[in-house]
Amino acid sequence: MKYRILFVLLPVLLSSAGKAQDCSTFFPFKEGAYMEYTTFNKKGKVESITENTVKVINENGTEVQAEVGTVLKDKKGKESYSGTYEVFCKDGKLMMDMNAMFNPAMQQSFSGYEVTIEGDALTFPNEIEVGQTLPDASSRITTAASGINIATMNIEITDRKVGEKVTLSTDAGTFECYKISQTSNIKMMISRSYSTIEYFAEGIGVVRSETYDQGGKLQSYMELTAFKK
Repeated sequence: MKYRILFVLLPVLLSSAGKAQDCSTFFPFKEGAYMEYTTFNKKGKVESITENTVKVINENGTEVQAEVGTVLKDKKGKESYSGTYEVFCKDGKLMMDMNAMFNPAMQQSFSGYEVTIEGDALTFPNEIEVGQTLPDASSRITTAASGINIATMNIEITDRKVGEKVTLSTDAGTFECYKISQTSNIKMMISRSYSTIEYFAEGIGVVRSETYDQGGKLQSYMELTAFKK
């Protein structure tokens, strides 16, 4: 799969250079860090497994960049997709490119195409508080084959709010998490929207992610099932 990625990062406040290294609260900036996620349908049956591995860490002045390799496998363990995404730390804020936020079904649908992503990175301040509102993000995704555009998708992520702290247990362990909710609006041939609730733990990032339809019914969920730092 070939990616040509263009980013316009959300504005961030200026701070001291030393703060650039202080972004590991919600992501493990360490080469070799491994996170396995299992996606379940609404009935609790396994749909897919995603393996994320931190491949490269680059430090440049006040910015730290991690390149993450991701492999998607079906419920039988057969690989169906592989790619990369980037995570940045700058001025005390964590920034993820939109590839990091794609669910497994969306990742697989892009397999074999050239994908160009233009838009905002999702940002997470290194220190968050219950009740805090996080910045919105939007992206324009164009898929092409042999240089010919096939489809364009627009994604808007809004209403990002930090909820209560909760304790969650998965196969990877027990974690204290911040509950973050958001709404995603997708416009392509037709428009649709859904909401997600994600649980973030310090030193790891996402521990669990739940997807709900417009009626508020659970459609699927994803859990961290293995972690190695």
